[in-house]
Amino acid sequence: RKDVVGTNNADYFEETIANMMRRHDEDTLTRRKPTMYEEWLTDADGSAVLMECRREPIFDDNGVCTGLLLVARDITESKEQQKDLEYLARHDSLTGLGNRHLLNQQLSFALQMNRRNEEALAVIFIDLDRFKDINDTLGHHIGDLLLRDVAHRLRSNVRDSDICARLGGDEFVVVLSQIEMEHISEKCDHLLASIAKPYQLQGHLLSIYASAGIAIAPDHGDNASVLIINADAALQQAKLLGRNRSCLYTEAMTVRQDNKLTLEQDLNTAIKEQKLSLVYQAQFCPDDDKPRRVEALLRWKHPVRGFISPHEFIPLAETSGLIMELGIWVLRHACIQFLQWRENGLRLEKIAVNVSAMQLNANFAETVRDMLIELKFDPHWLELEVTESLMMSGMTEVSVQIHELRKLGVEFSIDDFGTGYSSLSKLKSMPVSVLKIDQSFVRNIHKQSNDFEIARAIVAMARSLNLIVVAEGIENQEQETTLKKLGCDWLQGFLYGNPMSGEEFLRQYGA
Repeated sequence: RKDVVGTNNADYFEETIANMMRRHDEDTLTRRKPTMYEEWLTDADGSAVLMECRREPIFDDNGVCTGLLLVARDITESKEQQKDLEYLARHDSLTGLGNRHLLNQQLSFALQMNRRNEEALAVIFIDLDRFKDINDTLGHHIGDLLLRDVAHRLRSNVRDSDICARLGGDEFVVVLSQIEMEHISEKCDHLLASIAKPYQLQGHLLSIYASAGIAIAPDHGDNASVLIINADAALQQAKLLGRNRSCLYTEAMTVRQDNKLTLEQDLNTAIKEQKLSLVYQAQFCPDDDKPRRVEALLRWKHPVRGFISPHEFIPLAETSGLIMELGIWVLRHACIQFLQWRENGLRLEKIAVNVSAMQLNANFAETVRDMLIELKFDPHWLELEVTESLMMSGMTEVSVQIHELRKLGVEFSIDDFGTGYSSLSKLKSMPVSVLKIDQSFVRNIHKQSNDFEIARAIVAMARSLNLIVVAEGIENQEQETTLKKLGCDWLQGFLYGNPMSGEEFLRQYGA
């Protein structure tokens, strides 16, 4: 205490700091009430520390100010932690790019500046094509490294005045300000080309492409939220057109997105209220007049739009997560119908049910097994149809689920065979019993030599592996005659009748 009595701020701090502290003292005395300041001071070692200084005037019984009490607290470390938290709240932790919150702030400010200067501004929504395949095959660690490199390439190919953000997953947004309209598409193509260059990641040489949607202010929106939504709508259109390209937003895209959202909500309602139905299409052995196998097909009659193609609502169910509930519903009701036929004397060998790739999660085999046990359904009566690309993907989880079900006696067929990328070496290692020739080859098999040769090669491949061949989509006698000559085991199509309800099927083919 004796060392400090009689000294003042100037005895301990440089003049600038001492003057600042004196001003704060005077301000507290003038206000005659407590004050709080953050002050950078130096400690005994000369290190800078941030102090939270609370000053409180001291009064005697007559209300005369007789002194000043100052309590200082070192907040250097807590302030740094606060800065870190603020950074994390505004930035993506993986790539260091701004997140959605910071993007909205920066984009809103950029729009204000562009309105003032009457300049164009472009929002580019970028999504990597088939990024999930890399995560599934090489692991999330490689996927994270790829995302970091993509972020670096995007940041390196825009100006400091432009905005670059990651919204999550493999979605990025780039905002180009102060740019001429005629250069926007060119700049977007440049960004996509930069992403498409090969990546060297821990011994893996990877190539990946991206799709992009472009929305321009003020033509396509005058606020951040609308521009991002419209750029996303343009991105979805780019993906529909084949990916690895960009699309400029149009109002028709919003109408399409609104219709898609409405249809998704209607599908959700239809599933909950069991408004969907199954129809059944027979499969015939050549020269038989009665079927021994049948395929279950899902139908949805919308109350306003009428019948909606499965090609439209099944992908919608997959992307919305509804496919899990829907897939089990289809499987259960198909098996129940099969058992009802048997009770009424119609004894078929197999019922085939399509399975989406999204259904083959870690619990699929167990779910199917429990359902078959509950229904007392012989697993040998069930055939699950999967796509060629899924069966040949080599994904571990898919392979595990398929092998578990094969152990039970459930058979698998490859649907739409010939449209994917099968090889004989891959095919022989898969637990497959049936190949279904895609109807795109059947359609002109009696007129097009290429389609005939593809079908002939599929039959030959199946013969070498002791697999059954089903030809689907047969509509006329010429197609049937050609496929019989090729040696197809089973025939299916409109030539033998339209898909029909379970009751109609029993009436037509029952004993």
